[in-house]
Amino acid sequence: MNLVGLMNRLLRYAARRGLRDARLLIPSESLQTDDPHVPVRQDDGSLQLHLFSANFDDRAAADAFCAAPPGTDQPSRLTRELDGAFIDESEVEVIHGDILARLQEFLPPSEADDILLRLAGDDTLIVVTENAFHGLSYTLDDTATLTYLGPVTVAV
Repeated sequence: MNLVGLMNRLLRYAARRGLRDARLLIPSESLQTDDPHVPVRQDDGSLQLHLFSANFDDRAAADAFCAAPPGTDQPSRLTRELDGAFIDESEVEVIHGDILARLQEFLPPSEADDILLRLAGDDTLIVVTENAFHGLSYTLDDTATLTYLGPVTVAV
């Protein structure tokens, strides 16, 4: 089979799965927010979420990554790795396990499936709400531990 045949086969597979933008599957395609981004004022009833994927041994390790070390004034590893943003850990959700079921609680099935494809085998999804930035400017990108999957806007 030649390269064109392989690409057509891949695109048909992606279309069957409902993927609307195949560029999202390209690992080298950075979703970095280049300039500091001021949080977008959403309409009442909607909220922007920023999604990150990662691999952790278990839920406890993922929670420890996203929480400030107990008994200290130090920021969480999440905030330290995302050095372009200060993150309020109370606005972060860690999903380790049945990611698809949790995504389908607030996203249409086609969008949830797209995100599941973009996880590319990672076992943890970290969801940071726009409220986590408290109105401060921020930049987001991949880190040593996290892959930035981009923002989604959901109804609340």
